Amino acid sequence: MPAQRDELILEPWAMVQTLTVQNNELQARLNLNSRNSTKSPSSDGLNKPQPKSLRKA
Repeated sequence: MPAQRDELILEPWAMVQTLTVQNNELQARLNLNSRNSTKSPSSDGLNKPQPKSLRKA
């Protein structure tokens, strides 16, 4: 009985761990743009980062 209970707990726990890692990897990919990766500027789409001006306002 305790072995079945442990298995019922450990199996979903392992799945949660796997999904957490996958989620973190996907979030990191979503945060990439042409300024912090090798992606081309045209791949930024409508969410282009604001240009950094060297002039002071």
